[in-house]
Amino acid sequence: MFADLAPAFSGPFDRFSRSVVGPEDPRPALSIRALIADPEALVEKMLRRLAPEAATPQARRGAASLWTQFYFALVGVPVVVAAMRGRRNLPVGLDEMAVVIGDNGLPAAVKIPAAGTPQPDRNPRAAMEALITDHYVPAVTAMSQAGRLAPRLLWCNAAVRLVWAMEASVEADPGDADLAGIAAEARRAVIATPALASGAPNPMFDMLLSPKAGSASSYSRKVCCLRYMMPGVADCGETCPLPPCRTA
Repeated sequence: MFADLAPAFSGPFDRFSRSVVGPEDPRPALSIRALIADPEALVEKMLRRLAPEAATPQARRGAASLWTQFYFALVGVPVVVAAMRGRRNLPVGLDEMAVVIGDNGLPAAVKIPAAGTPQPDRNPRAAMEALITDHYVPAVTAMSQAGRLAPRLLWCNAAVRLVWAMEASVEADPGDADLAGIAAEARRAVIATPALASGAPNPMFDMLLSPKAGSASSYSRKVCCLRYMMPGVADCGETCPLPPCRTA
């Protein structure tokens, strides 16, 4: 972990302090561009962790979707946390970020060349929009084709991770009166606005729904992540868009 970033990755983000590394980390890593350039190699990584259970086409799709949830958390959460708690914009380009794949096939760490650049405020909107445009758009295209998954499913997976990072940042600093407003504005801009600041269509628009009655969550997924198709893997609980009878 870079010294400039370390203070931001405490409390609920401590585990990410061990998964955001610099060039000195000895583990081999693939640039994101290289990772998504080979569909056959990508799908092998997406299925390796749960290969014994992924025996049917449905289970294979569930396993691939679950892999992307790990990926979007590994890449997206640090970008939001660095902006909101560290006032820094991380490098997010396909050639700037590299991913370390663990022995089980899951993304284990993201390797970046530097701790990013200082930003004047803590609003993560610009950082998230750069992530969406420069990284997620080509990554989602490749992952949807490799895993035979609908792009909307993957955008929903990615949106959930960004929203969690914003909400957890607010919860980690309950005495900060401004942070909740910053998070709410950024969430509206990235999740509830049909166009990005650049004018490009926002692929995350309308990916999350209002929470179900009585739910403790701040949202419900609009698109099922398919994880219920994996034997022994729990569903998304109260954020799941499917009726309980479908996931039982």
